[in-house]
Amino acid sequence: MSEADLSPRIPALLAAMDAEHRHVLDGVAALMLVPQERFGAAYGALVDEIEEGFRQEELMMDEIDYPTLKAHRRDHAELLALLHRLRPYLEEGNAPLADIVMGMIPHMLIRHMSAMDQELALALRQQEEHAAAGAEVAAVAEGTQASSSAGLSADAGCGPLP
Repeated sequence: MSEADLSPRIPALLAAMDAEHRHVLDGVAALMLVPQERFGAAYGALVDEIEEGFRQEELMMDEIDYPTLKAHRRDHAELLALLHRLRPYLEEGNAPLADIVMGMIPHMLIRHMSAMDQELALALRQQEEHAAAGAEVAAVAEGTQASSSAGLSADAGCGPLP
């Protein structure tokens, strides 16, 4: 996708990323209130949502040719591997593990969001600014070209253009 096609979508992409982050953190907070007998299923649903959010983020990074895509994907994979590794134990009702998980998940996600996703947001903003600057340069060049064409016609003795 060209910068010109992507640029108008960047504010929406940033807003979607922020909304996804809020949704996941709200899901973690809600998980803390789930009764133990339903914890495993609720945890599984949250992991599925996180995985889908990561997939959407990776599509966005592919779209902008994000330079640190590989490192960002690796971080997603490491987080998901851990979350999936814990899932069967939590679905069996391992209460002590559930307590440990609830202590670590928010920190893991916030670390990812405040480091990796902040860099992605910055890259999106820079791409938006670069596209806007390119559009300004093109508009100025177009105006200069039109002015010089009109000047050439007058200089050539043809008179002003109607």
